[in-house]
Amino acid sequence: MLNRVADLLEIKGENFFKIRAYREAVRQLDNLTTEVEQLIREGTLKDVPSIGPAIEQKITEYVTTGQLEFLTRLEAEIPPALLELTRVPGLGPRTAKDIYDRLGVLSLEELEAAALSHRLLQVPGIKAKTEENILKGIAQLKRTESRIYFPEAWILADSFLLTLRSLPGVVRAEIAGSVRRARETVRDLDLLVASDDPDAISREFARLPQVNEVISQAPAMTTIRVRSGMQVDLRAVRPESFGAAWQQYTGSPAHNAQLQAQAERVGKLTINESGVFGPDGTRLAGATEEEVYSAIGCAWIPPELREGWGEVELAASGSVPALVQQRDLRGDLHTHSNWSDGRQEIAVMVRAAKERGYAYIAMTDHTQSLQIAQGLTPERFRERAREIAAVNARSGGARVLNGAEVDILPDGSLDLPDDSLASLDLVVASVHTALEQPKDVITQRVLSALRSPHVDVLAHPTSRRLDRRGETSLDIDAVIAEAVKTGTALEINSSPWRLDLNDSWARKAREAGAMLAIDTDAHYPAEFDSARYGCAIARRAGLSPDRILNTRDAEGVLAHGRAKAARAVANFR
Repeated sequence: MLNRVADLLEIKGENFFKIRAYREAVRQLDNLTTEVEQLIREGTLKDVPSIGPAIEQKITEYVTTGQLEFLTRLEAEIPPALLELTRVPGLGPRTAKDIYDRLGVLSLEELEAAALSHRLLQVPGIKAKTEENILKGIAQLKRTESRIYFPEAWILADSFLLTLRSLPGVVRAEIAGSVRRARETVRDLDLLVASDDPDAISREFARLPQVNEVISQAPAMTTIRVRSGMQVDLRAVRPESFGAAWQQYTGSPAHNAQLQAQAERVGKLTINESGVFGPDGTRLAGATEEEVYSAIGCAWIPPELREGWGEVELAASGSVPALVQQRDLRGDLHTHSNWSDGRQEIAVMVRAAKERGYAYIAMTDHTQSLQIAQGLTPERFRERAREIAAVNARSGGARVLNGAEVDILPDGSLDLPDDSLASLDLVVASVHTALEQPKDVITQRVLSALRSPHVDVLAHPTSRRLDRRGETSLDIDAVIAEAVKTGTALEINSSPWRLDLNDSWARKAREAGAMLAIDTDAHYPAEFDSARYGCAIARRAGLSPDRILNTRDAEGVLAHGRAKAARAVANFR
């Protein structure tokens, strides 16, 4: 709601500081660990930074009534379709308004036509590259139309599971479907509940506070829609069938077909959502997934692999890989503090990392050329090193590795001199600027960085931002090959705004023999919790703990860096 208000105010050309107040309120609410409803009940919403009386009143009105009169008035003043244009990644509210004022464009179809005919160039401030990026954004939006990225679905599922598990009569409640498999984008959310009275639970589900619309109801199944527009399907079964139903409603069609073929091979068995049955109809299994897979001669298969990629054959031969789990991660190699664009002091980030079980973090603040992120000069890195030493001298926290996220400049050079880079414990390198470079240019730029003896990790390799832009034209295959050759780890950035590398590229990296790292790119404590998304990507890629750099202890990570540097020096000679 706050974001929509800010967008509408920006379209109207309202005062910059007023718009920024709403954006900052969004940032602060995003960082909360307490439900807004609770803060309102306790009268403490006003204590949240950047929540002044006016915004506090609007939040309270919206939460308690489901509507906001101020927003209704704003929407009446602006063509509703204009906000539709801002769904295009990279197209902001002000530019959308300029396009409307000049060309009268009010739909994605009209916007695409205007870009293809180059009429967008008539709008002041829009150049050929802007027009090209708008077309790329429209293409990206079409690919994900009516779909959302899996982290958003996981957050919605968390809310539902918390409520469902508190209901009387619910024995168990879990995620199923493509959301459980952590497919990059999903259309709907599948939930499964075990209860001795499935019909009653199905009816109760339709009355939950998260429900905006009941689409359909049948015995033991209810389909609803939440306020965001996402469809949620709930199936309720008896406990003795839960494992079979969970398996059937999680596996892709290809996986389930291969599983049925396996069942027929081992004894003309039948497998469905009620259980595994022999030729004479005798029920052999069904209460747990493990016993379902075992009954047809298979090891249990992790849900992330249930896509029909050959996993059933692996399970039948007992060869399913032991996939990395979040508890295997011993540290985070990509984090930020308020020395650059992070929100908290180093000590606060260290404490948060320790609370989540990490033994160490690499503090990788930005470097000098990235002024928008308050990048550090060599002198400021030296000053920060003293603070890191002081934090490490205090016992009880996670160890801090003195690191940097060094920008790979457009010419392929690194944004810090060699002596500064050599003084750091760990260096992650990344591309933030000149993202439109041609494929051969940006590829050579990144390959040059990988050959540096100082670069330990390539961060968010494709540079995509899911809310504003797609991947660069980087030749990822060439980057993977060079990472293997140089011993540079490739990052799976767990931020829900990046998810970069994705599971397809991470799988290719594994097959090529590359080392990877699962990092959060945390700018404040709550972002450490994004690690679960990166782990899901790694699991879909079939990665085991030994292929993830930060499953090693801090000394192991540092040793990997020294070995990489030695290899680079030897290759140079």
